[in-house]
Amino acid sequence: MNDYPTEDREMIPGILTLEKAALQRLTEDRLASGSLGEETEVALASAGVYWDELGQEYFSIDAFQRETFERLAHEYASQNYA
Repeated sequence: MNDYPTEDREMIPGILTLEKAALQRLTEDRLASGSLGEETEVALASAGVYWDELGQEYFSIDAFQRETFERLAHEYASQNYA
């Protein structure tokens, strides 16, 4: 089901770790100083990074979609559709 070449599959966990750390740092900065500014928010949005008002954290829409699709694929693959 995974169509990525082996080299890409090996790089993905490292990239996701960096992305998670960057989102955490952005969240900490926003919580400490308020808004990061309109220019920064626009730049983040263009990269698919948004502020979650309820969770009080930045999130990547790509990571959210990836996690959702993986969860749904696992959930539906485990059901019998005979």
